Amino acid sequence: MFGLSADDTVTSRLRYWSVTSPETLAFAYVTPDGQRFAYTRKELFSMSRRAASWLSKRNVCKSDVVLCLVPTSPEQTFIALGTALLGATVMCTNMQYRDGSDISPLMKTGDVTAVVVDETDQQAIVALQTFIPNLSAPSVISEAVPSLKSVIFCNRFSQLSFLVAVAAEEEGDLADVSPDDVTTIFATSGSSGQPKLVARTHSQVMTMGLNYYQCNLQTHSSLKMDVHYNPSSFGWVSGYPFLYLTTGQTRVVPYINGAPPDDEAKFTMDLMKREGVVSAFQLPQAMKTLLARADLLHCDVTWCLDLIVTGGIAIRTDIALVIGTLTTRLVVLYGSTEVGIVTYKTYDDPLKVVNFNCGKPVDGIAVKIVDDNLREVPPNSKGEIMIKHNGLFPGYLKHTGLTADATPEDGWFLPRDLAYINNEGDLFVEGRQSEVIAIGSWMMYPQLLESHLMKCPGVHDVAVVAIPDKDFENLPCVCVVQDPRPEAPLVLPEDLLRACAEYFQDSFRQVNKQRDVAVPPVCLVFDKFPLNPNGKVQRRALRALAVERLGLNDN
Repeated sequence: MFGLSADDTVTSRLRYWSVTSPETLAFAYVTPDGQRFAYTRKELFSMSRRAASWLSKRNVCKSDVVLCLVPTSPEQTFIALGTALLGATVMCTNMQYRDGSDISPLMKTGDVTAVVVDETDQQAIVALQTFIPNLSAPSVISEAVPSLKSVIFCNRFSQLSFLVAVAAEEEGDLADVSPDDVTTIFATSGSSGQPKLVARTHSQVMTMGLNYYQCNLQTHSSLKMDVHYNPSSFGWVSGYPFLYLTTGQTRVVPYINGAPPDDEAKFTMDLMKREGVVSAFQLPQAMKTLLARADLLHCDVTWCLDLIVTGGIAIRTDIALVIGTLTTRLVVLYGSTEVGIVTYKTYDDPLKVVNFNCGKPVDGIAVKIVDDNLREVPPNSKGEIMIKHNGLFPGYLKHTGLTADATPEDGWFLPRDLAYINNEGDLFVEGRQSEVIAIGSWMMYPQLLESHLMKCPGVHDVAVVAIPDKDFENLPCVCVVQDPRPEAPLVLPEDLLRACAEYFQDSFRQVNKQRDVAVPPVCLVFDKFPLNPNGKVQRRALRALAVERLGLNDN
């Protein structure tokens, strides 16, 4: 399929598309103010090779690990692909907290040797300086990240920008890489708040891309040549460049290079129409926002997508009306960073959409539901999902204990999601069992924020729990116990909420609305928390108390 072979790598796929259809559009990044950065398949390969030369001159070489802190953009695409062409490994992420506490352990675990950062992102630079004292030196030293050798500054907004500089480079030589070489690392947070990293080989990247497109091609056989819209906010299925390699499908990505658009829904609709988008990935809350905009829907009743792909959170019938209004078909996905796409369900009738139904497994994947003792349960019985991944999950880097917990049976992955399988074999995913707070498709692990809030005056104990929200499924709620000592200052909820807002990087919050609402909007003061016999906070019980106090509907 798509000319793929078992020996393919990022390099061979870039070359394949540049030779077989050089003038076909590969990527288009469009900004809210109308700028458009578009690259054909031939230009994409050429610019990626030039980016490899640019990185090589900054001492990036084969087997290095490059952390790219540049947000979704043309610059990120070329940094990622240029790194791969050098035979190095790339990891793309956003810095979340202002003190860098989410980044330094990730870098240490991943043995990062170089960091690429936007030189205008002062908050990120200040955060890096907390554990890289000689940040601007040609060769840096960091006790927190012993493997680190250099910090590379990417100039995105001047006449001598990265894109201009890269275009002036010679096309670099291509490194000799194997399908079994690691080319990228994906990050997901652990239950302790510390990073869990999953390394992907060239071959695994191709397999994950095929699984993603299998879900779409079942009902849309011409998808390979279509224009596909991706928001910049859905983990490894976002504007991230490697998925392009599998099918060569043109990808249109919103490029937020400053302030977000005043009217995000209008920007999205106008962009998809103008670029001739045929299929799109849309989160449920984004679809509900578009459905609520009669002014946008009625201005052109002839326009409709062929396909919308969605996932990331539990899917409900309140998005069913996109079928016939925004799209002809809707595909619901379920998956994880560790194993990629697991199941999918296709709908072409809004009346047939069913709450939580994520469909049947993709080829090469199997699922089962187990009880607390890992015994498989009968159909329609609730339990935890286990996924047979056929080698797609190699384990977490440097976390043998966490890997063992996640793989209690050889070849099976345990994501800690609650679900059941009906008599027809469809998987119904109802939510997560862990402490993670699902805000749209973004997963918030509250431990680092809780540690920060524990430093606030008057706080004896703190826990961040999920409260229900109609648009994002959940929002974070800060629960705090007042320090009982007579001399302790009084805890003021508004002070803690201000501390939360100041803890997040501005750039992180601007990525999209779901990350902006990651800043807790509510703080509740309790006399005490419900605890288990071991003295640990019973988060489910605390969440129930918070929901009750706020008078929310938790159905």
